[in-house]
Amino acid sequence: MADFPTLTGKGAVPVVNNYLDEFATDPTIRTPKDAGYVQTRAKFTSIQRKYRIVYRGINLSDKNLIYNFEKDTVVGGSEAFNFNLPTGGGTLSVRFAGKVSFRPWEDTNFLFWIVEFIIETVDGI
Repeated sequence: MADFPTLTGKGAVPVVNNYLDEFATDPTIRTPKDAGYVQTRAKFTSIQRKYRIVYRGINLSDKNLIYNFEKDTVVGGSEAFNFNLPTGGGTLSVRFAGKVSFRPWEDTNFLFWIVEFIIETVDGI
């Protein structure tokens, strides 16, 4: 299994902004009863999580590392890879849950980029 590329950021770790951690799907089954209450239970025994990661101001070479990783190594969301959570929460086996978006960062003449993606756990947590 491949590892997510290590981003250099010209000697500094790229800034992770707009981090989000949530259930990939709601694991709750809700059954309303005639008496007015709602009975709930879990739909799954293993719950997948998804994470939204936004790197702001990464340099062109780091942007190209992520671009080539998505295109050639994991082929979009078809292959799992190891990802180190930016919060220090360890390494997870994940896959891309959608397309990776690349946008120029402010008016930097395409030298710095905003890279945004959503990943989801493969094995659940």
